[in-house]
Amino acid sequence: MRVVADSHALLWFSQDSPQLSTRASKVLRDAEAGDGIVVSIASLVDLWYATQTTQGVTTQQLSELRDLLAATSSIHLHPIDLGVADAYTAISPNVLSDPCDRFIVATAVTLSVPLVTRDGPIHGCGLIETIW
Repeated sequence: MRVVADSHALLWFSQDSPQLSTRASKVLRDAEAGDGIVVSIASLVDLWYATQTTQGVTTQQLSELRDLLAATSSIHLHPIDLGVADAYTAISPNVLSDPCDRFIVATAVTLSVPLVTRDGPIHGCGLIETIW
């Protein structure tokens, strides 16, 4: 199975963190061994923003994640291309107001794959299958 990983899910997966649910961890491991994990390029911006505004992500953690992304072939960065941009603009800001969340959901919509996320507004938006 191929899946998109939300920013926090990717970070926690890369750290083998207990914050990742058992189901999400299994799905990501299976995807890593199978068709791969997709990560929106917006997730890197989202995580960088977290380094600037919260204590949830350190610059060291982001640097280690970037190194992992460069070194692995089972996690694929997906650009914000025309398809993602079209899907993004089709999502009402009233449904998902966070721009990075909208790009990540738009990536999953464009690829027609589930999104691994703990994010409540994304689960509630009904636009894609979510796994947690």
